[in-house]
Amino acid sequence: MKRAPTTFSLVLALVALALLLALTLAGLLSTRGGLKAAGETYGRLVVSTALAADELATRSDTASMRTLGALKQTGVAFSTAAPPPPTVRVASVIREIGRTAGDLLGDPSRVVVTQSLQSSQIWVRSEHDPRRWIVLHAVSYRQQLIDSTLVVTLLAGLIALAIAGVAARLLTRPLERLSAHATALLAGDPMIQQLHGSPREVRQLAQAIGAAGARLRDVARERELMLAGISHDLRTPLARLRLALELGDADDPQRREAMVGDLQELDSALEQCLAFVRDGRDEALREVDIITLVGQLLALREQPDAWQLDGPALLPARVRPTLLRRAIGNLMDNAERHGAAPFKVSLGCDGDALFVRVTDHGSGVPPTLLDRLGQPFLRGDQARSSSGSGLGLSIVMRAAELHGGTLELGNGSYGGLVATIRIPVAPTII
Repeated sequence: MKRAPTTFSLVLALVALALLLALTLAGLLSTRGGLKAAGETYGRLVVSTALAADELATRSDTASMRTLGALKQTGVAFSTAAPPPPTVRVASVIREIGRTAGDLLGDPSRVVVTQSLQSSQIWVRSEHDPRRWIVLHAVSYRQQLIDSTLVVTLLAGLIALAIAGVAARLLTRPLERLSAHATALLAGDPMIQQLHGSPREVRQLAQAIGAAGARLRDVARERELMLAGISHDLRTPLARLRLALELGDADDPQRREAMVGDLQELDSALEQCLAFVRDGRDEALREVDIITLVGQLLALREQPDAWQLDGPALLPARVRPTLLRRAIGNLMDNAERHGAAPFKVSLGCDGDALFVRVTDHGSGVPPTLLDRLGQPFLRGDQARSSSGSGLGLSIVMRAAELHGGTLELGNGSYGGLVATIRIPVAPTII
């Protein structure tokens, strides 16, 4: 399999490319500006020299001849032949000087630039004698320019690579530290010191990894609790069934009924465990009438007359119907199992949230245990003498959270437990 590039190499390449592009662009802009400046400066010198030589050539006095001789020694010459065509490509700076000189003279046709391997020349036609040309030799810096460009490019490339290496190291070092301590983050170890000075995005990624690790640990603990709780809850009815089968109690109608009750208890415990594992997160949202949903649940109770429904005629909401039905059903089961009649279900809207409240008239829950209710396999009766898996309130709490709401538990002023599911009218679904 092809090896993927490292983050360091990618960042290094990107930063180096960006720096090289910036340097290239800066070089082009500076070259263009320098070319224009050189053309303006040397073009004026060419015009001044050509005009002076042309004027001196018309005079015969000693001073003029001496000055003209000095100009010839600097490379200024006169020719009656036509300018030769260039044998090599004319340098940009020579063309720019010739263009500027032509513009300054007011007649671009009077200036001709030509270049050979040996030298560059600027020919200016005389104003006094159109057959005469003033020839100025221009020094060619082509090779020097090429050499200096190569040197500058090489130095710029080395500087760019050095800067890119430092920048890439600064950018990737926090990621390397995060990668090295990812296992510790998932395990829940604090990483404040190790990530000190890291960019905000890296710290956010570390927080996300830590949160994911916390969720994984919670799931693992829930599974361990579920396995431990279900093994405990199944052991007693299984032992009774085994003893009844060994004693031949299947022929006794009363004992057979007890065996059926044990089987129903096993089935209920397994159903609650499955409901806890399948949290209903994948169920689609639907618009339903909560009053109708609760009415259907009340009709299925063994003693529906022990229940009272208090609410408006219609209470529509967008919820996960199966999940909410199971949650409200668990609250009803919990009230009947641990509380006492009469029972009541109250529904309505309270501000920006709707509520479903289930109350009973039992003995309630000890205050020291009230804050812990909702933990998996935790029961209000510490002796675990009553039936039930201890997952009912956990399922209710999870259902409320998946609807963006909460489960509130408390003891009523008249005795008994008051369990309230609150769901936002426009819920934030998890």
